[in-house]
Amino acid sequence: MRLTGLRPLLLCAVLGLGGCASWQDLFVSYSVQMTPVRNALLQGKALDAIGEVRELEPGDDGYVLSRLELGRIASLANQAPQSRKAWEAADLALKADDEQARFRVSQGLAQAGSLLTNDQTLGYQTPDYERTMLHHYLALDYLQRGDLEGALVEVRRANQVQERALRERGDEVAKAKQEASVRQALSRAPDLDRLTGQVKNGFQNAYTFYLSGVLYEASGDLNDAWVDYGRGLEIAPDNPALQGAMLRLARLRGSAAELAATEQRLGRKAPPLVRGQGRVVVLFEDGLIPARRELFLPLPLFTSRGDFRTFTVAIPYYDNRGAEVGPLSVGVGNQAGSTAPLVRLEALAAKDLQERLPAMLSRQALRLVAKEQLRRSAAKEGGDVGNLVVGIFNTLSERADTRSWLTLPAQASSWEATLPPGSQQLRLGSGSGSKTLPIEVRAGHTTLVWVNRLGANLVTRVMML
Repeated sequence: MRLTGLRPLLLCAVLGLGGCASWQDLFVSYSVQMTPVRNALLQGKALDAIGEVRELEPGDDGYVLSRLELGRIASLANQAPQSRKAWEAADLALKADDEQARFRVSQGLAQAGSLLTNDQTLGYQTPDYERTMLHHYLALDYLQRGDLEGALVEVRRANQVQERALRERGDEVAKAKQEASVRQALSRAPDLDRLTGQVKNGFQNAYTFYLSGVLYEASGDLNDAWVDYGRGLEIAPDNPALQGAMLRLARLRGSAAELAATEQRLGRKAPPLVRGQGRVVVLFEDGLIPARRELFLPLPLFTSRGDFRTFTVAIPYYDNRGAEVGPLSVGVGNQAGSTAPLVRLEALAAKDLQERLPAMLSRQALRLVAKEQLRRSAAKEGGDVGNLVVGIFNTLSERADTRSWLTLPAQASSWEATLPPGSQQLRLGSGSGSKTLPIEVRAGHTTLVWVNRLGANLVTRVMML
């Protein structure tokens, strides 16, 4: 019984990863790896969660994702310099990745390695909704430093991600769905329709469009504010803050026809403009986006020897239940209300997964053939022992790609009001969490209040625009 040929086969299987994936990525799903981080955040221990994030180097398969996670956690822990450094590192890595994608040979090597392991050993392909949120958070970071111009650059970049995705993402799903084995496996995949709701795609985000409109309006650019509020309203037509912004701008822009058309579209009259007051905008991020789970499905295939066999593949899925989230109650002066939804990031994540599943299953089919060839070669050279060793390796390394930005909120909502200038007490409440926050309202300015709820904890930031 010869084992000399078996050793190089297994060595190639590991080296095919390009040296960038750890044993965790081979045998442990990302969702499981991130459980301690998410638990710490939900317990209000963001500082402890920072230490749970894996430290990776640029070029590692999970580097960008680790920086996104670290940036979000550090922000919740009020560690602004660390958060900024992590997000800027992710941004630089994504830029380099985009520029080199057409010429990088190592991507081909990573693809080859993944054919003997799983998709978690591939370089992380950051979804468009996550790229949008990266720029969204960089914009908020600039605002915390008092840099409105820097924030405007980032919301422009965020909106460019959404525009590009809308242009380019039309036909990529249909091609993969044509394979019969993929169609059959997809028919057995869990239904995500309840979680995705009414979202049309996995990348359009009214939250970022609303923030963009707020920043443009604060800078005096009413035309761009009008465009982005309008984009947001197309996605979240029932949001009162977006409706109010469109009516207000219709008056400020001075076109009677535009005002009449806006009032007719929204079914209500625009309130009169009140001079000498300030605007309070509350952005509320609630909960944590659901983690992907792992499901094993049968996939019938013809092997390289022409045999028809049914193999088992691992795919990621969501359990089709939304996170436990709700509105934030807001009171200030004699005004009170609650936030209204802008985006369910959990729905975008589920929709993005729906769009990726056909390509994932196509890779799975190729992977199964490659693994079967490896097993046959091992059995031929190593006999029963080789067959057993490679069979165990193939089984243990069959993991679904459950990677996604798991420290994002489940959803985001907004509330706004116009108030006379002066000091105010902003009353906030969500579930068992409540907080009274002193704020300053300035005539002709916007006071932006950013609120995050994790468990019973409300984390707040106040920015004057």
